[in-house]
Amino acid sequence: MNHWKSTILLICFILLGHTLCAQQDSVITPHSQMKGKRDSVRVHKHSPTTAMLLSVIPGGGQIYNKKYWKLPIVYATIGTSSFFIYYTGHRMVMYRNEYINRHTEGKESLLNPALAQYSDENLIEMKNTSQRYMEISIGITAILYALNIVDAMVDAHFYDFDISDDLSLRVSPEVFNPVMTNSRPAYGITLNFKW
Repeated sequence: MNHWKSTILLICFILLGHTLCAQQDSVITPHSQMKGKRDSVRVHKHSPTTAMLLSVIPGGGQIYNKKYWKLPIVYATIGTSSFFIYYTGHRMVMYRNEYINRHTEGKESLLNPALAQYSDENLIEMKNTSQRYMEISIGITAILYALNIVDAMVDAHFYDFDISDDLSLRVSPEVFNPVMTNSRPAYGITLNFKW
């Protein structure tokens, strides 16, 4: 039974042995070019850590990565969610102050005439709703801020990524003949990378 599994596996490797696309590491230099140049060749790598630290100020990491087209997106999303924090927070304070001024002696002059039509229960409900929307806006802003940092780190990581067409991987089956005369042949796969 074990012989049949080996035979089927070998046939699969033979049928599937073809050239696949792969990625060449853009930092690796051929060995022949490296002789005598080991000390003089320095590869400047784009640092994800630097991009992360610069992203503490929104858009800083995108500028470091030279992805200027992302700046309006970063500022628009964080700015919009920050506006909603301000807007809902302002309304929450307005409803709370109106409720407090209605129930405090001598504060009748501070009442907002636009809110006179609402009952105390309505003011409490509107204050709670505004507070909930403000908390949601704070959460969304925090998520967008974190995405700004993650985006800068990922862009910095893939900054030197090579996408040239001269990359390949050849997978082919191989039969290894044993050194000892009484042993059976071994089956395996050979991987050939073209850089």
